Amino acid sequence: MRIRATKMDGCGNSFLVVDEIKTPLAGYDRTKISNALATQHDTDGILYIDQQFGMATMKIFDRDGTEETMCGNGLRCATRYFRDQYISRNVFPIATGDGIKEVTVDNELVEVNLGPARDFSKIGDKAYFVFTGVPHLVVLGNEISLESARTLGKSLREDKSLCEQVNHPEGINVNFIWQTLEGIAVRTYEVGVEDVTLSCGTGSAASAYVAAKIYGLSLPITTQSLGGDLEIRDIGGELSIRGKTRYQGKVIGFVNHAYPKSIMPSQYWQRGNVSLSI
Repeated sequence: MRIRATKMDGCGNSFLVVDEIKTPLAGYDRTKISNALATQHDTDGILYIDQQFGMATMKIFDRDGTEETMCGNGLRCATRYFRDQYISRNVFPIATGDGIKEVTVDNELVEVNLGPARDFSKIGDKAYFVFTGVPHLVVLGNEISLESARTLGKSLREDKSLCEQVNHPEGINVNFIWQTLEGIAVRTYEVGVEDVTLSCGTGSAASAYVAAKIYGLSLPITTQSLGGDLEIRDIGGELSIRGKTRYQGKVIGFVNHAYPKSIMPSQYWQRGNVSLSI
């Protein structure tokens, strides 16, 4: 099976955008497809974009094939793609696994509203939990090396008692942060990628939220990751992330045994008109 996709990145966080408006994949095994494509093209995740009842939709699958509820930088890339391909407005909603999110395109910048931070709690000495679409542990400290972030991040991500303590036995993302002259630096070990990534949008939002509460910083806060900077803002008590996205080109992926059985896509009848009414 051959699948066409568009490679993009948001602040260094890399994705393949699979356009299901053009190529429906209902009934196919997106877990197998995602793992194969991410491995072949060395990306952090796969974004499946579609429409339902006139609204743009996005599903995000990690590199290992696990479906997530949200991905901040992935949503920013999906926003740019929808705006360039289908939608004439600069502000519009996208339905995600974590609910409907308002997104904005402002020239080269893309901003997405993640909603309010949830379930904030202190977990241990200089360690805090917050949910920003996916679960995040934020560890405060001094500058940490990439190797140390990788080793400690893996250990905390796999700590079953810790994950159960915050009611996320499936695993939590781990962010190491420290203050800088411009804001905070962030290194994120991501579930599903199982490594420190160049950037993590929801992790940056969680880190800025914790920094505001514990360091006493005021939003907006600039987060500095290996892939670049993001601006985290407070919009009426909700967190938004703002930064650049980039196209990296068209790619083709090959997948064997991508579906358990041959079926007609259940929503095929909805796909005659690809003009989104938003």
